[in-house]
Amino acid sequence: MKKVMMAGLLSVSLALAGCSSTDEPDLSGPTQKSLDALAADAAKTDVKLPDFTKDGDPKARETYALAYQYDEVLRYMPCYCGCGKDGHKSNLNCYIKDKRENGDVVWDTMGMT
Repeated sequence: MKKVMMAGLLSVSLALAGCSSTDEPDLSGPTQKSLDALAADAAKTDVKLPDFTKDGDPKARETYALAYQYDEVLRYMPCYCGCGKDGHKSNLNCYIKDKRENGDVVWDTMGMT
């Protein structure tokens, strides 16, 4: 249920960002409050992150945790980095190659680049 609520909040936030009352687009980006909420959510995600993220940017580790937690959202988000040649079908594939039935995760290193 929490995943559905967070996905809904993310969807509504994105939709509202596009409904500006001015002719100029809002390019200010996410608020610190929303970034803090995502960081807190990532910290609570119960997953063993891949070893290749240990020495990377802490934000990259957060992103991998969020990709794991919100895979049902990322699987519908297209990726524009050109990784389609690597077999990626969505933004999720930049972080996760596969989530197996037994719970094992096959991670992708693309999100670290």
